[in-house]
Formats: sequence, structure tokens, C-alpha cells
Amino acid sequence: MYEIYPKSILKGLLFKRQQSRCLSMSTQLIPQSPILLRAYCDEDWSVVCDIHDRARPHELKGSCDANSFLPLAEDPEDIDNFHRSEKFVACIQGQVVGFVGIDENLVSWLYVDPDYFGIGIGRELLQLGLELAGSQTWTVVLSGNTRARRLYASEGFQVVHTFEGSNAGYPCTCLELSFKPNHIKLPQEQTQFYAA
Repeated sequence: MYEIYPKSILKGLLFKRQQSRCLSMSTQLIPQSPILLRAYCDEDWSVVCDIHDRARPHELKGSCDANSFLPLAEDPEDIDNFHRSEKFVACIQGQVVGFVGIDENLVSWLYVDPDYFGIGIGRELLQLGLELAGSQTWTVVLSGNTRARRLYASEGFQVVHTFEGSNAGYPCTCLELSFKPNHIKLPQEQTQFYAA
């Protein structure tokens, strides 16, 4: 059984919660929303791995060779990054359908089950991440990941740096995005991208 907490006190609970305890909260972002955001629990690991592994090919498409895909549970560097992050999951009717990770000011993880793309789960997770990480929030996305780029831009992120990286030894172009709190957010359908 999960305890429900208002969003306003969730940030304080991050630093007080015990590792073995799961806390949850109602998102209250969309009236009568069926989406519940709660703290990640160790019991979520297999579902989170499945979500990552099914969403990752969508992320890599147009950015990196498909052979660069590594399942989350088989990537030691990603596992370390994952465990270092403060994580939250989105649930619909008790089923985990997405997750976000925050490492200080970095949105280090944001994945949604592909079966639930386009219904606002990523946006709610990102908004929670912004609330927790603060005004200096930043992230890195693959240049060809237009879905993620649109989402971040619509929430006030701008490209601040473009760089060449690699994923499992395969080259890819990455974009560092930074949250600009004074930036006017555009409706998602009006968001366009320009070369950095």
C-alpha cells in the first residue's frame, strides 16, 4: 500500500524517506487524471528495465546505429547512473508506465512505455523533474530524438551545446539542453528546432 502525499511536500520527503519505503503522490496536474506519480522502489526495477528497453529504440532512431542498443540491466555504466539518480515512476491503474531520474540538476532519465506515448506522461514526469531539480535544470538528448526535443522545448529548454558522443562505441550527435525559466514556453505544436 502506498501513502499519498501532496506534491508540495514531496521534495522534502526525498531527503527523509527510507530506502526500503515507497512514497507516492497524486500528480494533480490534470483534474481527474488517472496518472499517479510516486517514488521508485527496488521492486520497480524489472518493469523500468522493460520500459527503457522498449523505448530506447525510438530514442536511437535517426541518431545512432540500432546496433548500439544495450538493455539497461546489461549496461554497467547506465546501471551506476540509474542508481545514483533520485527516481520516480508514473503509474496508470497500478501499472508503471514511465519514469524520471534526477541527479542534482540533471534530468538523467526520462522514459515512457511506447504503448503510452503521446498522452502526457512524459510531460508530467518532466514537470516533476523540473520542480525537484530547480531553475538550473539541464539534460542531454540525441539530436534525432525529435519527440524528446519537442517535449523539452515546450517546457522551456533550449539547446546550449551540440557535441559528438558515442553509444556502445557507435557515434551519435548529442544536444545539451538547459532550462531557461524566463523563456516563453510554446505550445507543443508550435515548437520548432534550429541548428545550434
